[in-house]
Amino acid sequence: MTTPPRSRPHQGGTRPRRGGRPTREQARQLDENVRECALQLFLEHGYDGTTMDAIATAAGTTKASLYARFPGKEAVFSSVLAWAIQRTDWPVQEPPPPEPDDLEGALTAIAHAAVRRTLDPSMIKLGQLAVAHAARFPEIARRVYGAGVWPRRQLVVDLLNRHATAGTIVADDPEMLAEHFLGMVSVVPARHASFGVVRDPAEQERHTRSAVQLFLRSLRLDQRARHTR
Repeated sequence: MTTPPRSRPHQGGTRPRRGGRPTREQARQLDENVRECALQLFLEHGYDGTTMDAIATAAGTTKASLYARFPGKEAVFSSVLAWAIQRTDWPVQEPPPPEPDDLEGALTAIAHAAVRRTLDPSMIKLGQLAVAHAARFPEIARRVYGAGVWPRRQLVVDLLNRHATAGTIVADDPEMLAEHFLGMVSVVPARHASFGVVRDPAEQERHTRSAVQLFLRSLRLDQRARHTR
């Protein structure tokens, strides 16, 4: 008499549910898979080259399940790109805040982090995708345009307030100044990259350091001008 083979335990320690509604963890994992897979497909094949079938297949789910989450491809596109833009771990991990006592060092570190994110190949593709469909998805285009600013705008504002209070600089409107600074160091390179113009690393480093120095001189010149009045 042949002994039937023993069933192997399910990897991970828990057996999959048979039928019925998925658990909360399974639903969360599926949502994450859908977002990650849809993002990669949109970046690789564009909006028109990506289908709901392809997204469902890549995410390991059914088209019906995908439509239960999104009414159509437009909703997937809008939701997924907005999700990607606001992440602090994509396409690169945001570094911890720099040491605030050294203004030049802190601004340089912030600028490098901004450029690294802006010029990551995935972020460049996302920017090009947003520009190509700006008329259809204007909110996404606006958010992508500001993607190099929002993650670190408050960092710059806090730095300027700290050093203005100490009397080493003048920063009457730190919010506006922060936007000017981040515009120089990240928005301009992002705009160039959307047209396929990316400087080599040494040239980009020179531009970044020049922007930091120009910004610092403006703050300190303003301070000296006030002292001579």
